[in-house]
This record gives sequence, structure tokens and C-alpha cells, in this order.
Amino acid sequence: MVAWWRLAVLGALLHGAALAAGFMEAKDLAKMALWWLVAGSALWSLAGRAGPRAQRWTGLALTLVFAADIGSQGVVRGYFGTDPQPGVIAESLANTTAGEAAGFLKEQAGAIGRAVAFSLLALLVAGALLRPGQRTSRPPRRGSLWLLAGLLGLAALLHFNPAMLRQQPLLRWGVVYARHVQAEREIRGLDAARAQVAAQRDSWQVRRLDDAPRTVVLVIGESDNRLNWGAFGYPRDTTAPLTRALAALPGRAVLFSEGWSAEAFTLPSLRLALTPATRATAADWQRVPDITQLAQAAGYQVGWLSNQPAHEGWFAAMAQTAERRRFVNAGNWRDSNATDADLLPPLRDWLATPPPPREFIVLHLLGQHFHFRQRCPAGVHPWRDVADDAVMQQLKAAGRSASIRQARNDFDDAVQCGATVLGQVVTLLHQQRPGRAVDLLYFSDHGQEVGHHRDFAGHSLQDASGYAIPMVWWSRTADGQAPAVPDGLAARPFRLDHIDQALQHLLGITSRWYEPAQDVLAPAYQPPADVTPASVPAPDRPSPRSGPGSGPGPASPAAGRG
Repeated sequence: MVAWWRLAVLGALLHGAALAAGFMEAKDLAKMALWWLVAGSALWSLAGRAGPRAQRWTGLALTLVFAADIGSQGVVRGYFGTDPQPGVIAESLANTTAGEAAGFLKEQAGAIGRAVAFSLLALLVAGALLRPGQRTSRPPRRGSLWLLAGLLGLAALLHFNPAMLRQQPLLRWGVVYARHVQAEREIRGLDAARAQVAAQRDSWQVRRLDDAPRTVVLVIGESDNRLNWGAFGYPRDTTAPLTRALAALPGRAVLFSEGWSAEAFTLPSLRLALTPATRATAADWQRVPDITQLAQAAGYQVGWLSNQPAHEGWFAAMAQTAERRRFVNAGNWRDSNATDADLLPPLRDWLATPPPPREFIVLHLLGQHFHFRQRCPAGVHPWRDVADDAVMQQLKAAGRSASIRQARNDFDDAVQCGATVLGQVVTLLHQQRPGRAVDLLYFSDHGQEVGHHRDFAGHSLQDASGYAIPMVWWSRTADGQAPAVPDGLAARPFRLDHIDQALQHLLGITSRWYEPAQDVLAPAYQPPADVTPASVPAPDRPSPRSGPGSGPGPASPAAGRG
């Protein structure tokens, strides 16, 4: 038989090495260590009643399961920046092509290699520690039977604790797989679900407030972070092309300095932003109309122009029912060299045709999604080689690695390239739509952590930077004047799951879901009490400085502190 202390030492080495390697957070590793001591010890003891060989193989199997789970979490943590929700992984898998999966494996080859090496090393240590001793087997004592029964009972009780259940290595991936199957089923049924919602159009109570001709353009950004906008106080003037374009146009431009997404990933965020569902009613997103359906019910012609993947379920379903649609990105979108500037020629063609009385155009950008370096046209990289400006000095002082400092430079390049495209879009819209009311609203689906709070670059559930988003509204009346707006509009805090209210406002419609108190553009607006992300602490608020817009300038961002 194998002495129990060997199993305990093996568990301590396994979880200690995982902590040292940064594969998991200490609190989650502690829960896994408890599973090892309780459920692992129970299974190991049970196997011991079948003989030393069975016990040793059980110990090796436990080691492989725990090590593979820890290594997998290390890969996922390195990619997402935190332990993501099962739904995030499942929906990412369900909306990923074989080419994107291959790209992910190639990109994460180093992380996957470390996870495999960790598992193999754990098995070697287990093989050395769990060698059977020379003692002859003895019948189990009454005390050991009671201990085994206690361990089995405690293991069963731990399954009723949700926090512990999430760290059970045998069940975790089963939950992910089940959610993956559900996500695939939802994607297959999206067209039918939207048709079922559309059949209830009379119950939406959509009403147009006037019959004046109107063009509304919604520009959906990707992974943009207002902490990196020069217009909001960032030391680098990354948004100069946009602010110059807005300054040259008539009408009114408002840059919102206190915008937050409700989620840190695209699909869950936009499902709330583009439907009347909110963070409190997130499960309703498939049972209510999206903003394109509300617009069509009010007599708008809808156009969908995208640099995102054409296969991505829900967006593809919305585009399918638009009167005009085009996807310019035909490659593996994360590695694609298609930039958002490629949207300008088809947009120019659309705007060159006589407009319908009511026109709603959605532009879905690739924005600042990693890989950041590929978001700009070839040869455009204003910050790539900068090594010693104020931003770099702050990042160095904060202990950020060279790779993260380079990622910040590449991200800032992407922000400036995005500002250039957005400035061109709003200029083109003004030029091609004279003599009618025109509105453009830009917001990002979520933010991005790029060394703002820690040595990491990517989507982040745990940092405020993962939710800090910019929003820009440009509006021009039919006679070229600036519309009246509430005082202090630019400084109003808002959360993106209520932005469908503002979109109804811009479309000049109301519906059964419209609430002026949730419309950030309305005089009656009341910010939600929990406007900042519930999962992260609110960021510091430096003193504001003046900037473009119709209210106090935005605060200097946390990014300025590295």
C-alpha cells in the first residue's frame, strides 16, 4: 500500500507549482486543493481496497485530471485575463470557425506547451511518490472505514456549494460542454426565434414621433477603451483625427466620458446593448426585438455593413433581415488584414444612392481587437517605436513587461487608426446627406486591459479597463444646426445595456420598452445606481480637464498611471 502522506505531499506540490506558475488564482487553487484532499483522498482510499496497483493507478489518474485541468485554466486565463464564465468559453467555441480555432492553437502554442509540460512533470512526480511500499496488506480497520465514509460524505456535500462546484475538475468541463451545446442550439434557432419575435410586432407598440426624413448611423466599436483616448485626457493624442473632423463639421458633437459596458465580451455585451434586455433581465434578449427590428417596425430601411465575421450567429441573423448588407472581412477575422478603412468604399456607395425617407445604417467595426498591430493599414504606426514618452515612463514605473509596453503602443496605434476611420465616416455622412436630420452614435462593445492595472493585454472580466468604453454622438438638424441637449450631457454616466433607449431616441420612436429615465440623451435621465461593473472596483477619478463636447471634459484616465 501507499502511505497517505505521499498523496498529501503530491497534492501540495501540484497546487504549489500551479500557484508559482500563475496558472490560477490562490483562492481557486485553495478550492481545488480541498477537492484533492477530500474527493481525491476518498477515491484513492477506495482504490486501495482493491490492491496497491489499483491505488497507484488511481493516484496517477487523479494527478492527470487535476494537472490537465489546472493547465487548461492557465491557457484560458492567459487568453481571457481571468477565469471566464462557462458561457463565454462555450459561445466563443460555438461562434468560431475551424480556421479561427487553428489560429488560436497557433497563437497559444507556447501556453499550451507549458500546460502540457506541467501535466507531464506532475505525472513524473506522481510516479515517483506513489510507489507501493513493502508492507503486506491488512484488512481495513473500523476507524479507516469511518474516515472513508466521512470523506465520501463531505465530498458529496461540497457539490452543493456553488463556489466549490465551479472548481470541481471532473465536472467543470462538462458544464462548459453543456453550455456549448446550448449555444450551438441557440445559433441554429436564431432565425426562427427572431421571426417568432417579429410576428408579435403589434405588441411592441412602436410609434414614430414625426415623419421628417432622417438618417441614423450606429457605429459599433470593438475592444476600444476610453482610457486611451487623447480627447479624454490620455497623454497621447490618439483621437486627434476624430476631434479635427468633428471641429470642422456643423451640428453638435458630444464625447461621453463616463461610459461603461455591462459585459467584457462582445456577444453578451451587444445582446444587452441592442435589445431592451438589461443586465437584470439578460435572459430576455431572445424574447424581445433588437434595435434593427424596432427600426423596421417604424418604417426604416436598415443597412448592415460589417468588418466582423459573416458567420457569427446573432449578427449574421440581424444582417440577414436588413434591406442592405455587406461583410468585408472574408478571412480569419482575428488574424485578418482587413481594416476598418475597408468599410469606407461600400459606405460611400450606399450613401451615393438617393436615401429612403428613414434610413438606419449599422457599421460593425473590428476596432481595436487583438491582434492590435493588424488593425491599422500597412505602414501606419505612429506609436509603435516610442520607448520613452510619458506613457512608457508610467508603464515602466508600474513594472509592466516589455511585451505589455509594446502591446500598449500597438493598441494606441489601433485607437488612432480607429479615430481616423470614425472621422472619415462622420465627414462622409455630413457630405452625402444634406438637407435632412442626421445622427451618428459610436460606442465600443467593451473595453480592453493593456497594462492599465496589471501586466496583461486582452479582454478582462476583473479590471475596470475591461468595461471602460468611449461613446460619441454627432447630430445635425435638417437645416445644419446643432440640436439642443441637456446641460452636462457629456459627463453623464451610463451603462451600455440601456443604450437601446438612446437609439430609440435618435430614431425618433417610442415602444413599450422605452423609458425616458433610462435614455442618457433625455432630460429625464437617471443614471443607474450600479453604473460601474459589479465585478470590479470603481476606478480612481482624477480631476477633469476640458475637451470637446457639450459638458465638462472627461477625467484623465487611469491609463495615465500605467
